Amino acid sequence: MTIPPDETYAVDVKLSGNTIVLPPRPIDVWLPREYDDEAYMDQEFPLLFCHDGQNAMEDALSWTGASWRMMGALTRLSERNMLRHGTPPIVVMLPSADKDLLPGVRRRHLEYADTANPFAQAHADFVAKTVLPYVHNNFRATRNANDTFVIGTSLGGQASLHILLRHPDKFGGAGCLSPYFQPATLASATAQAKDLRGKRIYMDIGGDIEGVKVSWFDIFDHLTDNHQWNPGYWWLDTQLQPSVDAMSWALKQRGVPHSYKKFAGGRHNERAWSRRIHQPLKYLLGK
Repeated sequence: MTIPPDETYAVDVKLSGNTIVLPPRPIDVWLPREYDDEAYMDQEFPLLFCHDGQNAMEDALSWTGASWRMMGALTRLSERNMLRHGTPPIVVMLPSADKDLLPGVRRRHLEYADTANPFAQAHADFVAKTVLPYVHNNFRATRNANDTFVIGTSLGGQASLHILLRHPDKFGGAGCLSPYFQPATLASATAQAKDLRGKRIYMDIGGDIEGVKVSWFDIFDHLTDNHQWNPGYWWLDTQLQPSVDAMSWALKQRGVPHSYKKFAGGRHNERAWSRRIHQPLKYLLGK
């Protein structure tokens, strides 16, 4: 079929099993411009799955009015010949649930919860056993686990590592920006260290670091076309630092190579992550 360059497609992936646990939702697939280039017609493209996919590409779709601006970052890395396979990956944007299971119980918090949570387990299995085969069957996507990655921010970072832990035969790495690691996920990573060796694992955190403090208010967070209420979550990266430090320490003790970067003064929102999204992309997809 003919694919316009840099096009995003809404794909109809039907959920199997109990839709009360995982309600149906649209999933978007972004195809790089090379996908329709005759020079790449015989090529299988790397894969990148994004949690909170509505926040990945377009500011207008993001719940804070700012996105990670991943499309621009991938394009620039490709133009500078910094990607392993010479082209950006196919990007599968997995939107997080936007409703509550019960009043005060957010579905996103359940689906992106720690490795012991049955909702999170069902979500990880859905991505690995339903969405991934769908993408394989409908796009020229790699079937090589070493070129298949997952990325997320905050709880989406935990969900990304969870998928890598639960399905190490299908994924080659995880990018976790300002991740919210909970105890069961830390325990799982420690216990399953052998499954993580040889994988590409990127983690980072912002917050108060080495005398640099996060300002409680940043006017630029609010200068967006949508969602001017964005609070910036100025306290959250500082609060999450101990759990990310603990994960990095545990991985080191178990002999699992990984990248862990700290960004002093970094806030906990999409605008902050867009400033450093090239870092995990280079680590996962770079040469």
